[in-house]
Amino acid sequence: MGQTARTEEEFRGGMPFVGGWLWLDLLNTVMSDGRATQDLIATQGGLSAWLSHAGLVEDGQARPLDGLRALLRTAVLPLRQGEPIPPDVLSAVNATLDGVRLRLRLAPTAEGLRLVETLDLADVGTSGAIARDFAQFVCDHEPQRLKHCDNPACSMVFYDRGKNNTRRWCTMSICGNRDKVARYRARLAGRKASAG
Repeated sequence: MGQTARTEEEFRGGMPFVGGWLWLDLLNTVMSDGRATQDLIATQGGLSAWLSHAGLVEDGQARPLDGLRALLRTAVLPLRQGEPIPPDVLSAVNATLDGVRLRLRLAPTAEGLRLVETLDLADVGTSGAIARDFAQFVCDHEPQRLKHCDNPACSMVFYDRGKNNTRRWCTMSICGNRDKVARYRARLAGRKASAG
């Protein structure tokens, strides 16, 4: 996959989808570069755009996502450290999951029948899809794979799905590239200093 295709997959409509899980992508809608913070879903049309690029349908119940986002952010550090989820997070997620219903149906395929599961989010809206994603994550995650970007000025979090668990950057196209450029400039300055 080329760099352009990777960048387009990581950023859809200017929205970052680098977390590897829907709930992490929601957290990453608040971006900070160390100087300024930007809330991407608080902008005009931002919530609708993020939902669309996340494959979710705007249902009129998505406005509380900023509250859910803030609450889920408090779970990142305990999850990274292999500690229990804060009780208020657990309570809020469970309350949201109470409204999630799973619909099952058999669908014919070329290989035979397949059981298709779809979420019925009528009572909880898109927050139900995010709560379910979070619940699946906490049951299956490996704490050492949940990471903050190595760029100290970046606020993004991600789940490293790589075989060697060596991913350091939210995205190589931004933070990884900045690090490469900085290291190159430092080497170049070092060469000039030793030559001069």
